[in-house]
Amino acid sequence: MFVSQSNNQATGDVVAGSKTEFNFITSGGSTDELSLLYAKLKADGVGDSSGNAFCEKLQHYMAARTDGDVRGLEEKLKASDRLDQLPLAKELKEFAAKSIVKRQGSQTAQRIFTIVLDELHTNFTLVVTPAIQTEASRREVDLCISQALQTTKGMLGENVLELTVKDLFGLLFFLGGNCHIRWDKC
Repeated sequence: MFVSQSNNQATGDVVAGSKTEFNFITSGGSTDELSLLYAKLKADGVGDSSGNAFCEKLQHYMAARTDGDVRGLEEKLKASDRLDQLPLAKELKEFAAKSIVKRQGSQTAQRIFTIVLDELHTNFTLVVTPAIQTEASRREVDLCISQALQTTKGMLGENVLELTVKDLFGLLFFLGGNCHIRWDKC
């Protein structure tokens, strides 16, 4: 198909074909709570004690869902033509799980992880899943994933737990392995 354009005057985009645009949502409410949690955690390294029990909201992410898509991480990556990521995904998922368990004694750290997982899950659901559903290319989906990770990293502020983008990527694989997200079309 050939499209001819001439004498265009525009203050925005002029497109002579198809254009894909992704808009990302950022949140601000969690940053205030994170600042308070960081202050508690910095005071003694623990903040509020949990008695070594996981809070309900974090437990939700730690337990594999039994409704809906209950495939494992490997099956999800295979179905979305991402088996090339499997070795890294397994490694990062395990590291993410160990990082959460390591902070099991701190209710404060658990709350931070819950906020981060909520943010990742929400960003994935609102940004990445629609791209997958519209059959965007892997590159476009990966750009959405990267933006979701960067958006989450940006909301961390002082980041007392020193979570890197790679750690956040591991938490995505953790969410996928526990049946909260998927990389293929529903």
